[in-house]
Amino acid sequence: MPAPELQHLQDYLLHPIGTLQLKNVHIGNLRVGEMNITGREAAIRAQEMLDRADDRQRRNRLSKGRTHYPEPLPIASAPRLLSVEIADYVRSRDDRGLAKDTTGSTLRTLTFLKMACGDIPVSRIDHAHIYRLFELLRWAPPLLMSDPKYRDYTYDQAVALGKELDVSPLAPKTLEKHRRFLSTFFKGLVEANAIPASPMAAFKKFKVELAEDADKAERLFDEADLQRIFAPENFIPWAGKYPHRWWMPMIGLHTGARINEVAQLKLADIVEIDDSWWIRIRVTIDPDLAHKSRGRSRQRVKSKSAIRDIPIAQALIDAGFLEFVEDMRQCGHPRLFPHLSAGINRQTGDSNARYSQAALNQFSTYLKGLGFKKGVGFHAFRHTIATELHHQDVPDEVIALITGHSADKRVAVLHEAYYHKKPALAKKKKIRTIKRYKPSVELPKYQKGQFAEQLSDPSKFYP
Repeated sequence: MPAPELQHLQDYLLHPIGTLQLKNVHIGNLRVGEMNITGREAAIRAQEMLDRADDRQRRNRLSKGRTHYPEPLPIASAPRLLSVEIADYVRSRDDRGLAKDTTGSTLRTLTFLKMACGDIPVSRIDHAHIYRLFELLRWAPPLLMSDPKYRDYTYDQAVALGKELDVSPLAPKTLEKHRRFLSTFFKGLVEANAIPASPMAAFKKFKVELAEDADKAERLFDEADLQRIFAPENFIPWAGKYPHRWWMPMIGLHTGARINEVAQLKLADIVEIDDSWWIRIRVTIDPDLAHKSRGRSRQRVKSKSAIRDIPIAQALIDAGFLEFVEDMRQCGHPRLFPHLSAGINRQTGDSNARYSQAALNQFSTYLKGLGFKKGVGFHAFRHTIATELHHQDVPDEVIALITGHSADKRVAVLHEAYYHKKPALAKKKKIRTIKRYKPSVELPKYQKGQFAEQLSDPSKFYP
């Protein structure tokens, strides 16, 4: 194609406004008297047609002895659109049973990509589109992907509004997450021979920012913090309204378990083994979901290493935890905290498997009322126990057995031994470790039947 027409077409691809008219295009045997192009998709199809004609002419010109090359694909058989590849990619992740949270985050990133480059064939996406995407991520207004008022916004409108609002830039950690999602998506397309190379190949990992916010709250609790949280005059009026308010902070303090791991506990997860009591973090089938091929449990764990047994600390037993468990057995509900809902996905009707949301909001509000800074929540219990055990020189691989972190690859043999070859040794190490952790706080004492009124109305329970 003559250079001026090529440049006009490429400029139009970046800013497809109005109608582009090309005249007297001559490439080999292809002659176009006049071509009117309206919109990005039409421009992409036009460029593909002209590129194929140019490629055929080049092959004929460079061939020696009239070597026959395979015929190119027919002009009408364009590569699949980005929207089609995104839909198939999300569906394949669901079919493989991958975490819905991660799939949802990936879909959000890919939706940003489609907004940045348009719904074009994936083979046309190049590094220039990725730069446009990161520009959009830099200036995207809050709730751009969820607020209906932004539904018809264009790329230019979104960026302009973000600049007008002077939105804060994303953290390097967040940008790295977007980059990783994109890299995985395009890697799959390369492996499927849908595209020859990934446009993400030139985009390397974002460097972690070392600068710290001096006003940012510490994400662990010291002795004074714990005294404030569990002070009877503060804790009892707030926690006495629901069983989950009463017990979840105490369990979090003495186990370091993630909030959803605690919120989704079933009575069957509280077990006695060899004269000691344990909390089992695991996923078990819900009877009403047993007929399904996938999603047979509303429980969820972060990874395989999160499946573990944690000894119940003596402080919890002294506070009356086992009496509460017995009250719940008499109640007849299979879960420990029946007032918490797992939530329902409005699009699929499936469970969100997130029992923790209400408890998270309630505890965060409680902490805020006590004067804690924004960003401090239930997860701080996890930081607290891990930090304290570390300073007591407890080996990291043993702490990981309690907290459910992935074991360091350098101690994979030890990890394997604890979990499989010598489970009795692992249990002893866990019991000794939990006994070493003695936070300086007195827990309020549970009175048997304390929540009889709250547990008397099954209509307020969730499955």
